[in-house]
Amino acid sequence: EAINRYVAETNARPKPFTWTANPDEIIAAVRRGHQVLDSVH
Repeated sequence: EAINRYVAETNARPKPFTWTANPDEIIAAVRRGHQVLDSVH
């Protein structure tokens, strides 16, 4: 019931999502993660 109430209230007053992350930083983090995973195996 709480989830349904939250969804209904949120949908009644929607706000557009504004992306704030830097895509270059995300790509760099993914690459670092791949390097770590490759070194573990």
